[in-house]
Amino acid sequence: MEPILRDIPDSFETERLIIRVPRKGEGAALQQAIAESLERLRPWFPWAQEAGTVEERETFIRQKIAQFLLKEDILLGFYSKEEGGKLLGGSGLHVRDWKVPAFEIGYWIRTGYEGKGYVSELVEGVTRFGFEVVGANRILIRCDVHNIRSQAVARRCGYVYEGTFRNFERRHHNGELTDMIYFAMTRSDYETKQKIV
Repeated sequence: MEPILRDIPDSFETERLIIRVPRKGEGAALQQAIAESLERLRPWFPWAQEAGTVEERETFIRQKIAQFLLKEDILLGFYSKEEGGKLLGGSGLHVRDWKVPAFEIGYWIRTGYEGKGYVSELVEGVTRFGFEVVGANRILIRCDVHNIRSQAVARRCGYVYEGTFRNFERRHHNGELTDMIYFAMTRSDYETKQKIV
């Protein structure tokens, strides 16, 4: 089946979170969340070097909505049920290869909400969505070798360390070369994990 013909829901929930594709008109909320979190995000993400304008973030959201409809990417935001749908951060089940199908999960969390288990809950939810709804056979998580908190999330959620790619990227905030760590989960890993749980 052609990817564009796949009917993939644009939202799902976990215990505390609503996880969904962002909607038009949410550029201001995204810009504010990034601006509040900029110092923490800057070392890890190329898009977090500046807060950006509301218009730039709105343009980004609308492009990602179009990519979701075309099944080229699945950008996700995660929102608090307890705080009336407040944006807590961003994620995605980013398309790597529909022929496998293989995807990548990325994630960031708004300053003030770290250390409360939201990111692990998010990753567990996106993983379940990827394997059970989207039909993934492989999902990867990659992070900077210095991003210890991101590595801890991958391990906590059952992702398997696959290797370190040395001098793989330039760090966006200072231009230095850095190593990237790769974790992954296959469908058989996921099914084994579900039997244990």
